[in-house]
Amino acid sequence: MAFSKSLPKGQIPVGCQLCKGFDKIVWKCIECNLLMCDGCKIGVHLRIAKDHKIVNIQKIGGYGDPWDSFVFGDVKCQDHTLQSCSLYCKTCSKVICLKCIVKVHNGHTFVDEEELYDRKEKLKDGKKKVERNLSKLSSENEKRISSEEIENPKMKRIQQNILDQKIKIHKAVDQYADSLAQDVVQHFKTLEHEEINKKDKEIKAMHLKKTVLENIITSRDFMKFFRDFDQLNVSLMEEMSQESTDMSSLPNFVPGEFTGLNFGKLEGIKGLKEHHSKVELKVTNQWTTGIENIHFIGRSPDSTLWLADNISDVLQHIALEKDNVQMLSRFNIKIFGLSVDKSSNIIVSTFETRLQVVNERTQNLTDFVFDISPFTTGDIHITQDQKVIISTCSPEPEERYIVIVMDRAGKRLTEYENDSNNKPLFTTIYKLTSTSNGNVCVVDTLDTDFRGRVVVIGKAGNIKGIYTGHPGVNTKDKPFTPLDILATPSDNILVADWEISVIHILNSDGEFISYCCVYNIGIQYPHSLALSTQGKLFIGCGSGEESPENYKAKLYEVEYSGV
Repeated sequence: MAFSKSLPKGQIPVGCQLCKGFDKIVWKCIECNLLMCDGCKIGVHLRIAKDHKIVNIQKIGGYGDPWDSFVFGDVKCQDHTLQSCSLYCKTCSKVICLKCIVKVHNGHTFVDEEELYDRKEKLKDGKKKVERNLSKLSSENEKRISSEEIENPKMKRIQQNILDQKIKIHKAVDQYADSLAQDVVQHFKTLEHEEINKKDKEIKAMHLKKTVLENIITSRDFMKFFRDFDQLNVSLMEEMSQESTDMSSLPNFVPGEFTGLNFGKLEGIKGLKEHHSKVELKVTNQWTTGIENIHFIGRSPDSTLWLADNISDVLQHIALEKDNVQMLSRFNIKIFGLSVDKSSNIIVSTFETRLQVVNERTQNLTDFVFDISPFTTGDIHITQDQKVIISTCSPEPEERYIVIVMDRAGKRLTEYENDSNNKPLFTTIYKLTSTSNGNVCVVDTLDTDFRGRVVVIGKAGNIKGIYTGHPGVNTKDKPFTPLDILATPSDNILVADWEISVIHILNSDGEFISYCCVYNIGIQYPHSLALSTQGKLFIGCGSGEESPENYKAKLYEVEYSGV
């Protein structure tokens, strides 16, 4: 502290803290931390605290902190040997007397004994806190060691159970494989036995026919010969049966897909790679809309929805009721991207160089701050931290497709265009989303029939994964046709495969987890996806080629699990 503000107090050596006099301090109470003179020790303190430990300050080093024995008055000044010290000069780092203040240290910063003791008490409190924390940590460490001793056998049992399950499954697979192989052999033997029996019968019949012919030929009964000739001649004209047992009726072996779900899983564990449970989708509600296709779904904070059909060039604002759809407003515009931010701004892409905001009151579009000229805007996605990701296309004839990430002020942060070999990452960007770890997930359309793939790009611009469909559902005749992509709260990726009515489930790196045929729950031609309430999502559909002209697109609310 600056001593100039308290110089009168600092110039007076600290006296007995009980009588507030100037008698020399001789004793200290260890329990009360009080300094006292001889008189106060006997006449005051021992009367009210007989059990307290009181020690001579000259011997206090043996009981506690050696600093407790330090008193300024016990130190003689180096410059004025007849004077006792009373202060500590912080400026000069020296213990001094009152004469020193006037002659040498005027204006310096000083510490008196009272402040010295205050600081020591704070350090002692801190020491006690450290000791308490150390004691707590030691106790926790002992508990951890004890817990490890208890849990270690449990861990070994779990590990052994897993290995036992491995042996059981291995044994069961061996038995099942042997059984299938035996079934094939048995079926083959049955077919072979049938063929042998059939041929034996044919051979016996042929021998009989041969005998009959020989008897007729060698017979001298001309009447019988001519009587039976026609019948025998017809019999001889018959071709031998070419029919044989069809060995192609042997069964084919179709390998089944084995997953961790067939083996078992670890429950209640954090920090390990997740073993996904069975994916299930269940329709909880459905509505018939006033448009033919739902290419985009935007959900406002007030739970109303914005639906867009970019074939009919219609944008609708609707409210969902239990059994019907309430129309709030309608715009005749073609859009190529739709998103709703936390401020309820309806942000759309109209293939211009700027994003635009829908003004429902004026029925107009106004330019937003996001300017990506000379490129034109495509799909829009707003991340959890309110960054704006835009798919863009350069002017013809080069048509370069780039993903641009911008902050809320419209400043460009990152661009993704080429891979590490300077090759284009995308063919034609149709839809995009992002995961919480910063991966950008893109539906990349490869041709006019919407055959495509999903490309997952890491924050550094590296390709994390490329998904081109699953052989279990996608074939040459049923190609992968992704139309929309959505990241779930658990960071899995849903992809709407519209032509075969399938939802593919990927992890955040674009690796396959599972797929679900939504046709089996009544959903056809899924075009768009959006999150609804917790554990639910919206699936917007489109019309198929066989649909009548007055077909209206369906909107489904679906409860999901295992995703």
